[in-house]
Amino acid sequence: MNRKKVVSIVILSGLALLNTGCIQKYFYDNKNIEKKVEYKDIKPVTTNSNPNSNPNIACDEAGTPKDSDCDIGAISANELNHTPKQGEQHILKSIRGKTIHVGEKEKGFTFNEYRGKVVILQMFGKDCPHCINELPVLRKIRKKYRGKLEVIAIQSQERMSKPVASNYINQHKIRYPIVEGEDATNLQYSIQETFGWTGILPYTLVIHDDTVKYIHSGEVSYKDLDRDIGELF
Repeated sequence: MNRKKVVSIVILSGLALLNTGCIQKYFYDNKNIEKKVEYKDIKPVTTNSNPNSNPNIACDEAGTPKDSDCDIGAISANELNHTPKQGEQHILKSIRGKTIHVGEKEKGFTFNEYRGKVVILQMFGKDCPHCINELPVLRKIRKKYRGKLEVIAIQSQERMSKPVASNYINQHKIRYPIVEGEDATNLQYSIQETFGWTGILPYTLVIHDDTVKYIHSGEVSYKDLDRDIGELF
């Protein structure tokens, strides 16, 4: 057998082997392993790729994002209460008078009142149907992880009057602190600049050990949120 025939046989054998399931699975599995390593070790923050995709709940999408119940748009520097500072300590007051200290860190936030706990920090809107749909999810999560987890919600749409706020909290059986967005503009701006929030509602950060571990942009299911939090304990 001459050299040309040997080379041809080797090439044809190689091509045949590449088309077998074993070889294809080998390359496929290695590709997945690379993605898994990248996801787990390099990208600690994850984001839903298809926010607010529930076909049964619609949002008003007319006009600009500011007109939408599910998107307040980006916050401009002109809206800030004061010039942002690196490592700023935000002192927030909830609708019911609770003081909450939120300190900025490079990859997350500190919460003096909730040391050692997982904190869900969420931007939501009182008129956002996806946000309202998610309220039972937060109640159920908070109940399951009682003593280990707390929720802080920032109401990012127009300020509610005291009677409206009180009625809203009672109607939806909310037992965690709600802060009006106008009282937390600088904190929301920090989240926008650091984590890429564009104004979509709801926007949920899961924070543990002063670090943002997961981000859900848009409505999140109980199953997904419970999975994320369960991995932190």
